[in-house]
Amino acid sequence: MKIVLFESISKIIVISVFAYAVAFAFENIWLMDEFERGLANGEILLVNVKFSLWPFIISILLMLLHSILSVKLKPRKRADILLKFGEFQEADERELIITNKATKASHVTFTLTVMSAMVIMILFTSHIYLHPVFPIYLFAGTIVASSIAYAITWCIEYYK
Repeated sequence: MKIVLFESISKIIVISVFAYAVAFAFENIWLMDEFERGLANGEILLVNVKFSLWPFIISILLMLLHSILSVKLKPRKRADILLKFGEFQEADERELIITNKATKASHVTFTLTVMSAMVIMILFTSHIYLHPVFPIYLFAGTIVASSIAYAITWCIEYYK
């Protein structure tokens, strides 16, 4: 139980920080592109580009910390166990059934959020132009929603 919660919460944190890092870089690339488009039209646009590697460094450190703690939490620390995610607890028949139900809930949530994200991107095209990093956060939100659905379903089924 604690492994599933740790894996889900840490995955949400890592995805959120990585989405921020990618959005930070993308926003600066967008500003440089705006500057080049302005030059092509004969205009000089003042842009303030601030690129920093800190968001990427922090997200890589969080990924490493997540990996180390995931291995330490697993009961058997063999090389083949490194390929299995801690969220998929299948030690006995009951955990296998719980994992199957949680995976189904996660799949349904992911499908619905992806379809919702596509509709949002179609309806709010002008919003995407004003805030170019919006699709990055929207995509990260679909992954986070799927992870939350998995963790909630796993916990509910575990306590039944």
